[in-house]
Amino acid sequence: MAVTARSAGRSGTLGEIGLGRVAAYAAMLIIALAVQSTVLAQLTILGVVPNLVLVVIVVLAYLDGERVGVVLGFFGGLLLDLQLEQAIVGVSALLYTLIGYGIGTVRRLSTKESVWTPVLVIAGASAVAEFGYASLSIILGREWVGLQVTAKRAGLVVLYNTLLTPFVFPLVRRVANRFRPERVLRW
Repeated sequence: MAVTARSAGRSGTLGEIGLGRVAAYAAMLIIALAVQSTVLAQLTILGVVPNLVLVVIVVLAYLDGERVGVVLGFFGGLLLDLQLEQAIVGVSALLYTLIGYGIGTVRRLSTKESVWTPVLVIAGASAVAEFGYASLSIILGREWVGLQVTAKRAGLVVLYNTLLTPFVFPLVRRVANRFRPERVLRW
């Protein structure tokens, strides 16, 4: 007999989500940041590092909706901003929060399940993140390198992130399914 978190009498947001799920999602973000800043930083394409943190955020927002996307987008972006040396703290947090919300909403509105949907969603989110970061950096007074360089960088990040999708999506989905609220308590 399976007992869900709601029927077990837990109250509040944390009881509804599950502490194991929060810990698993936080661990995935930290592991993605560590892999991105160590292993993937050595495996660049023309000097561009893939954005594994964004890929994990997009996959989880796609799987679990906008609430998860917003929270993970904020914390993942903030971790990334704090890790980068010349980043404007808060820009990635803002962008990833908006992207997480957008992807969660798109998932709720989409009707068809396709193998290509996660790849296209990650490609679109990667392009939005790169152009959004460049735009916000300009607004906040950073020197702009130009549209051609920004487009080239965005294209490479989109390519790299979409190449990572077939490997990252099934792994993240497996962990997310393992910690669903329905599976928290088993009798």
